[in-house]
Amino acid sequence: MKINVSQAYAQANRISEYAQELNEVKSRLQDFKGSLNSGWQAQEMVYINNAINSISREISELQTLLFSIGPNIVAAANEIRREEEAREAAEKAAAERAAAEREARLKNTGLR
Repeated sequence: MKINVSQAYAQANRISEYAQELNEVKSRLQDFKGSLNSGWQAQEMVYINNAINSISREISELQTLLFSIGPNIVAAANEIRREEEAREAAEKAAAERAAAEREARLKNTGLR
């Protein structure tokens, strides 16, 4: 079964889209934080802000990871495809050599 490089590209693009969607989530989270801070002046806001900042950092780390995975998927798919093509070429060359050797043996024995 051959690797579907087009599908790998599609999957990598989808992962990149997920990372971009996380940017929107992070932006909405920061908007929410701003709304909370403007409407709620309690001492607990320090803890809430710290929690929101922590979540925002985690989202950024996840984005970085997702953005790095996409190119790795594409590179791996291309490498697998090159290996498949090399194996197919080697198998074809071996089959051609075997056929040529059979033909030569037939000629040498006078059957051709």
